[in-house]
Amino acid sequence: MNKLAMAVMIMLSLGGTTALANQHHHQEHQDHSHHVTLAADSVDMSDSIYHLAGTWYTHRGEQISLHNFQGSAVVISMIYGNCVTACPVLVNDARRIYNALPEAYQSHVKLVMVSFDDDRDTPAALADYVERYKLNESAWTFLHGTDTDIRTLATLLGIRYRKRDDGNFDHSNLVTILDEHGRIVERIEGLNRPVEPAVDALKKIIDEAHLLHH
Repeated sequence: MNKLAMAVMIMLSLGGTTALANQHHHQEHQDHSHHVTLAADSVDMSDSIYHLAGTWYTHRGEQISLHNFQGSAVVISMIYGNCVTACPVLVNDARRIYNALPEAYQSHVKLVMVSFDDDRDTPAALADYVERYKLNESAWTFLHGTDTDIRTLATLLGIRYRKRDDGNFDHSNLVTILDEHGRIVERIEGLNRPVEPAVDALKKIIDEAHLLHH
């Protein structure tokens, strides 16, 4: 049984910039401060996440499938908009990776943030998030999906999360690099990690796929 099939079975059994962080620092003594970091699971790095069926909606109001990102190198993470602790740092970590790339490589990279919170993080709410944190560059895509698709994608990426009674989430802090076919080539677990492993992985993907014409 491949990883995708296992992910679907598991989900059905379950029922279906530093500036970003600093802007939220004054709220850290609210309930959000009880966020528990969950260790990421191991994954099968030979499988493509683009085999996952499902319809997603972007912060721009577009309806897409994950395979729309095929052909680009992708930096992907999972967050939720009401998070005031880890998630702003994860978003900023993706931005740090992107900004550390040589300019010629940046146009071949997509930054994809998928929300755990299918109730509150509607496309309109995600659009407000993008505007609030000035993430309007074309490289960014924030995704809203169904609970089942979110859970299945999280399993394929090895990201663990759980919803708390207050409506917020405990979750893994993980940034993943995908090649042009949607296969995992690098995982960076934790916050504010050095960007070099991710940058090197992205450059290798782009060079080997001949996406960049020197």
